[in-house]
Amino acid sequence: MIGTSTVEWMLIRVSIFAFRYAPILYSIPIVLLTSVHGAKAWTFFSTWTFTVLLLAEAFFYVLAWKPAQRRLRLQAQHPAPPTRDERRALFQRCITTAPDPAAYVQGWFLGADLDDIRRDNVREFLLWAFFDHDGTSSADGDEDELEDYVAGIEQALGRKLEPGRSSVKSLRLTFDKIETAYRGLLWYAVVFMVDQATHALMMWYGFQYHAAESARQTFPPRPQNLWTSKRSPVRNLSYWYHPHQANNTQQPVVFFHGIGIGLLTYIGFLNGIRRRSNTGIVAIELLPISFRLTDPPPNRVEFVRQMVTILDHHRWDRVALVSHSYGSVLTTHVLGSPLLQSRVTSVVLTDPVTIMLHLPHVAYNFTRRRPRLANEWQLWYFASTDPGVAHCLGRHFFWRENIIWAEDLLHNDRKVAVSLAGRDIIVNTAAVGEYLEQEKNVQVVSFPGLDHAQVFDDRRGLQTLVDLVHATTAAY
Repeated sequence: MIGTSTVEWMLIRVSIFAFRYAPILYSIPIVLLTSVHGAKAWTFFSTWTFTVLLLAEAFFYVLAWKPAQRRLRLQAQHPAPPTRDERRALFQRCITTAPDPAAYVQGWFLGADLDDIRRDNVREFLLWAFFDHDGTSSADGDEDELEDYVAGIEQALGRKLEPGRSSVKSLRLTFDKIETAYRGLLWYAVVFMVDQATHALMMWYGFQYHAAESARQTFPPRPQNLWTSKRSPVRNLSYWYHPHQANNTQQPVVFFHGIGIGLLTYIGFLNGIRRRSNTGIVAIELLPISFRLTDPPPNRVEFVRQMVTILDHHRWDRVALVSHSYGSVLTTHVLGSPLLQSRVTSVVLTDPVTIMLHLPHVAYNFTRRRPRLANEWQLWYFASTDPGVAHCLGRHFFWRENIIWAEDLLHNDRKVAVSLAGRDIIVNTAAVGEYLEQEKNVQVVSFPGLDHAQVFDDRRGLQTLVDLVHATTAAY
């Protein structure tokens, strides 16, 4: 994540304009060059070049961008609903752990004044949050339970909600319209080059690439899938592998990355773990959150099944989970699975989005905040409105199965460490830190001056993080 200086703001705005409006930039030279009298050979060549670029952009728009946009209109396939007792327990926990009930409610209503949030508005929000219901019809069989939840909100607020409905809207992530911003071939050319550079660097550091079958249906294409000798044992998950030595006292590491351009951000971190601990590493690639046009991510059940297959393939019975940002979602799925939870001995989370996920900050900051500062513009264009990321968050991100609590992390006496950035523009790190302080067995490391993901760019912070992983993943 970049900073907030004026220079960075100017650079990010220029970059966004170039990637978003590339077809216009191609058209201007064509108009200027064709208006020149007495055109020479270089003029003809330049005009032809920009014309080809414009035609390529048109083909990309019709054949790749528009189909990706049509997919965004599909409805979310919500997971199986919890039981009434599970739902009631979750609601009570959400209300009692919210640091400020008024801010909690207002946050989910996009900052609306409490006086404008009426009883039916809250009912509509609760129907989405706890019932996966769009509110277009009555909640048959759940009316009494729903009324109990509304009463619980009123009790937490210390006031009665006005009857009826107002014009305010709540944030309902899996029902709301998905917002994207155009990015053309110029951007995907950058993604392609970064992908190839990442591949070369990972191989240089001794990692082995295991290609997945689904990666063949990805844009920009990944030619490395044609010549790699290693194949992933599962369809949806490609990954990088560093062998684990049987006599190593460290547990092998499974790493889940966050939303971004792939593993490039984490090369120094992964190589640091390799050099510090010489332990085995499996670094999963999740292409739907890596700025590609590709298949949607596997659901929780399928993801867990594929992870079991990968670990069995390498004969890893005990592992340490290390994740960043969105990778904490995958961590939650692993720790919640009877098939895998007993195999995890330790957990290291950096900038986790799943702790205190019932608070509105992660959903609002990532999908609704209007950007002002340079880092907010970076987040908005290059992540939030990327079609793959937006589709993943808007139709495949189910907060109830992604949220994690301290006892889930500490189950089976795991060693747990959490790294938080004090200036995080996505996560409410103050609330997360306060919640974790109540658990003496969770080690919390804070970087007060850093923003989300900046620890991987900060030399001292990166070394601290590598040392933290080394200490936490040591075998019992």
